[in-house]
Amino acid sequence: MRLRQSAALTAAAVTALIALPPAAVAADDPAGTLHVNNRSTTCTDAGSGTADQPFCTISAAARAAQPGQTVQVVPGSYAETVLITGSGTPDKPITFVGTAGTDRTAVHPVTGAKSAVVLSGVHDVVVRGFSLYSNDSAGNTAPLVSAVDSSRVVLDRIRYAGGAGSGAVQLAGAGDHITVSRSVFAASGGLRVGAGVHDSLITANEFNETASAAVSAVDAPNTAVTGNSIAFSCEESVRIDGASPGAVVENNVITAQYQGETGWNSACARTPDKRGETEVSVSAGSVAGSKVDYNTVHPWSDASAYTWGGTSYRTAAGFAAAQPGQAAHDTDYDVPFSRDYTKPLVLPESATAAIDSADPDAPGVDTDLFGVRPTDDPAVAGTAPNGGVRDRGAYELTGQTSVGVQLSADVPTLQGPAPFTVQVTAEPVNTFGLAQADYLFDFGDGTDPVRSTRPAVTHTFTKPGNYYAVKVTATDVQGGQVQGTSNVPLLVKEPGGVTAALDTPIDGALRIQVTTRAASPYAISKVDVDFGDGSRTTTAPGAVAYHQYAAPGSYTVTGTVADEGGRTAVVKKTVTATSGGYTQSLQPGSRVQVVGVPASGPLYSTGVNYGNGGWQPWLPVPQAGAGFTADQVSSLASATTADQYLRVFALVGGKVYGADRNLGPAAGGLGQGQWTSWKEVTGTGSLAGVTQLSAASIGNSTHLVAVAGGRVYEASGDRAAGAWSRWGDITAEVGLPTGVAGIAAGTTGNVLHVAVLGADGHLRVADGDYTRGRWSAGDVTAGYGGPGGIVQVAAASTPGSRFHVVALTGQGRVHEITGDYAAGYWTGWGDISGASGLDPVRQVAAASTGNTIRLFAAAPGYIVYTVTGDYTAGRWSSASNVYDTAGSTSGINVLTAAGL
Repeated sequence: MRLRQSAALTAAAVTALIALPPAAVAADDPAGTLHVNNRSTTCTDAGSGTADQPFCTISAAARAAQPGQTVQVVPGSYAETVLITGSGTPDKPITFVGTAGTDRTAVHPVTGAKSAVVLSGVHDVVVRGFSLYSNDSAGNTAPLVSAVDSSRVVLDRIRYAGGAGSGAVQLAGAGDHITVSRSVFAASGGLRVGAGVHDSLITANEFNETASAAVSAVDAPNTAVTGNSIAFSCEESVRIDGASPGAVVENNVITAQYQGETGWNSACARTPDKRGETEVSVSAGSVAGSKVDYNTVHPWSDASAYTWGGTSYRTAAGFAAAQPGQAAHDTDYDVPFSRDYTKPLVLPESATAAIDSADPDAPGVDTDLFGVRPTDDPAVAGTAPNGGVRDRGAYELTGQTSVGVQLSADVPTLQGPAPFTVQVTAEPVNTFGLAQADYLFDFGDGTDPVRSTRPAVTHTFTKPGNYYAVKVTATDVQGGQVQGTSNVPLLVKEPGGVTAALDTPIDGALRIQVTTRAASPYAISKVDVDFGDGSRTTTAPGAVAYHQYAAPGSYTVTGTVADEGGRTAVVKKTVTATSGGYTQSLQPGSRVQVVGVPASGPLYSTGVNYGNGGWQPWLPVPQAGAGFTADQVSSLASATTADQYLRVFALVGGKVYGADRNLGPAAGGLGQGQWTSWKEVTGTGSLAGVTQLSAASIGNSTHLVAVAGGRVYEASGDRAAGAWSRWGDITAEVGLPTGVAGIAAGTTGNVLHVAVLGADGHLRVADGDYTRGRWSAGDVTAGYGGPGGIVQVAAASTPGSRFHVVALTGQGRVHEITGDYAAGYWTGWGDISGASGLDPVRQVAAASTGNTIRLFAAAPGYIVYTVTGDYTAGRWSSASNVYDTAGSTSGINVLTAAGL
């Protein structure tokens, strides 16, 4: 009696897996199971096949097997011909079980023309779950499986590779009721049913590129070929020949050639007689009682689809019209199968003619090749009779399209010491809306997979290692399976604490690079670096923390690391920052200090001693007490006092802040080169709308000049006393026009000079004589002309009561005019750019040392240049890049300079 699927079975779907699923394993009953394991060191063919002392060969187990027993064969390679001569009974068959999945139980003959499995004169035997192959190039012409004079034999879930000479499977002699099901014939020989065999069932198999007809039956009555997927076969796909009445050819998906492809099956000889001129052939002696229906058949473009009793038909319609009752539901569908026989011949969603359209009453097994039960595709209007939902071919289309695998632990990063516990969560996608039946979790650490009905399980990894692919196989209620992997690093390490070490190279510009090397079984979550001067930063593990000290000295660098396990480690290292140029720039002599607002980062300063050639590197100005960042500074001003202090003023949001640097010997707890904290300048009264600052000193008193509302104001303050006068309105005092565009201050003796750039482009100078207690002013442009388009002014003084005004034009050129207050006149304008090559520039700052003017200019590209005007020698130097002497910074936008 043939196996018959039930019409009541409902929906299933195609799985994404390529290998055959593992065969069912019988319960480990010592009385009912014989074990074969040629990997075991205790195996012997002289024993009784227990789990502790298994057989080494399958043949030995076959000789010992009794009705009702199962021969369980572990994965491995078995080089032998398995001769099965023992029989079971209908209710107690002898069953041979292997694994045809990724970890296969492979059997192959040793040498010569031999089969992998031979069944001779047996009945009630099941062979399931093996991978069988042979080396055809060695001249082996024997079939992989030979079943002779055998009955009620089942060959199920087997992968065949080879056997091209005599077919992969050959059924011969007086045999009956042999089932070949759910197997893959991959670039192998086909299946041959010989004379005398009757009532064979070939169902739910894949035949891809067979070297001969995929299925042939000669003088074999009642052969059923149902639910198979057959592609690219040499010769016919199904050949019922000789006297083989009562054949059933139903529910198959057959294609000879896809979309005009002209290539041959690589196993075929390239001769015309090897190409199938018809796909389904039923001989004249076989048509009686035979039925062909519910197939999809796609022949070669110039060949026929059917041959019935010697007459060929191109189409199903022509065949059905000529032979009523045949091929009434057949169709021609050009299925886009891949010729890569390592990929399953799975139907695409677009193959609607083959979906939910198979005859449910045709003989066959209850699942597809992957174990999926018939499943209704909700997107396809089924056409199967009697409410059937089975798809044609060996594979059911499944809604199991993917399964995501997510890993999580008690820490954010999947890393930690053994034992390390992880939760694995499966996230299946089922387009048919079917519920999941179970999940198989394979953790990849050598432990046994875990099956669960819940999508999330926890697992503890006890061995250190890298586990990149935790696998999950999700199975829906109809048996549709899909497999996914985590594909994320999972690192289990040896137990241990958290440790840290510091690398701290430092250069002559006081720039330090701190790399905190940390180690822990857990991921490092944070690295804090304290540079020892009040500056701190947080970096990523292994990243470099960059910092520049404001002054030479010894600093204790502290690195604090924390791991995701909540543990910390602290490491300290003392570094010494030294700079010869820093020390030289502070020695007595002709000194200038420059402060700038960079393109990014804090305020920077440099200094130079022209007497010894010592340049201080560009160093960050300490920001203690500032309450602002450098990018908020819109104007800078600076002046030096008689007691050797540099006073720097910053305009931030209309407020004025000041900080001092000691350029002389240590005094009042402030070492040479050290800075005071920043403080807001108060006591001057309110002044709204301040847009620019300038400064100059008379003795220890510093005069701060500001532009506010287009007018010029001045206040003075003694550095030591810390008190400031209130703002005085210079514009009102001397009658200057409003709309002031720029200012620059300087002093000669007890006189404060303020160069004022008006909105009309005129340069005017206001002079505050603190000995006489009066202000006066004059229009320099009206008396002496000048370069057109002045956009900025700077100023400095030299001995002999000379006040130098430097003007920057919109063209980026620099000019200078000098007011000689002792002689009572102004010189003509000089072209500094022409004399020094300082062209073009964006901003200019001026300072003086003795009878020399020192100019510093911010050029395009944020480069700072300097030129020297020696009024004793009567010449200007060529422009030079401050980078060449003071080192680099991140570029300067705003400059101020003061000489001492």
